[in-house]
Amino acid sequence: MEKHDQAKVAANPAADSRFAAGSQIRSDRAAPVQTWNSPLNGGMPILFGAGAVDRLPELLLGHKPDRVFIISDQHVFHLHGAELLQLLSPHFAPEIILIGEGEGEKKMSNLEFLCQQLFERGITKSSIVVNFGGGVTLNIGGLAASLVYRGVRFLQVPTTLMAQSDVIVSNKQGINFAGGKNRLGVFSTPLAAVADSRYFRTEPLRQLRAAAVEYCKNAILLGGEHYEEALRFFSVKDVFSEPQLERLLVNSLAQKFEIARLDPKEKSLGLMLEYGHTVGHALEWLSQGRLMHGEAVYHGINVAGQLAHQLGIMPLEELKKQSLLLSRLRGIPPIPNDISVGQIMTSVQRDNKKVGKGMAFILLKAVGEVNRQDADGRQGDGQPQSVLTPVCEFQLNRVLLEYWDALL
Repeated sequence: MEKHDQAKVAANPAADSRFAAGSQIRSDRAAPVQTWNSPLNGGMPILFGAGAVDRLPELLLGHKPDRVFIISDQHVFHLHGAELLQLLSPHFAPEIILIGEGEGEKKMSNLEFLCQQLFERGITKSSIVVNFGGGVTLNIGGLAASLVYRGVRFLQVPTTLMAQSDVIVSNKQGINFAGGKNRLGVFSTPLAAVADSRYFRTEPLRQLRAAAVEYCKNAILLGGEHYEEALRFFSVKDVFSEPQLERLLVNSLAQKFEIARLDPKEKSLGLMLEYGHTVGHALEWLSQGRLMHGEAVYHGINVAGQLAHQLGIMPLEELKKQSLLLSRLRGIPPIPNDISVGQIMTSVQRDNKKVGKGMAFILLKAVGEVNRQDADGRQGDGQPQSVLTPVCEFQLNRVLLEYWDALL
């Protein structure tokens, strides 16, 4: 769908029969909705659980917006848009702005389109933008809201397990640019996030499994009881049942809160959340949609573990502990065989953690212990310390070749 067609549909979504079906996510089950205050700036509330989205009108009314704008993608709005409009229409006449679906839509042209639409439809400093969808929508919608008038208020309503368990405990808003992931963006905190677990029912198993990779990653980073709980989580028969997914959401938020308290802007210790993302982002970019974010990060974590072991940072026993948890995620697809090691090496050079001329990786000394470097690059107890470990091209190339061979 071309942009001018997007604008036409957005002007009157009810006129399009595709939006009539809705998602029927309402449930008679009266599960309690929980509210946790995020460690991010301002202690933004995160409402989560079955029925959380029903609290959205109350949240918005409390902030007294003059206008409400909903940014979503065509797929999500087709599934859930009718119910969202039914929920909001007694109180507001929201403007709907739609973009395409998928990681490829997190681009400059769509950012320009969103900002243009917001201005043309009369957004003011008193308005609120509701970003409704997965991580792509939340990222680009959050950036658009942060740029308009140097920042208008926005609220996140994630509809995927990945966005609910990972994206909302972050104040990073951004887009992909110049051949790399998340190369343009800002730190900007939403008013709140509303994570309704009933949206999980429309997600395919592959997408749920990919989202669980971030849960495993954070359990490996934190170690201890977080790691043991993750092992228990994957030991049950029906890992992705609805009660299990709600359990995963609570566990994931607890993980992210613990890390975010240390460093809300992810400038120092908080950068550990990027574990596995250096190679993971390269694979996600190169695969052009064939690998989901979590699937690409899964391979990135494995490469980072092998790299830390080859450099003498992570003992074999600790690498085996990491591998044990990752092995519970059965069904992760391999790296597409038309992506070469050379292409990965080139893409890694565009990583947004790049410092100076070298490459920088998050590496672990053990499950629950991130490797830290002194400011001059030496390991030790000096201050200040960084969780970024310099890695030379030869070392990474060797590990990538070994990992590639192991996948064949």
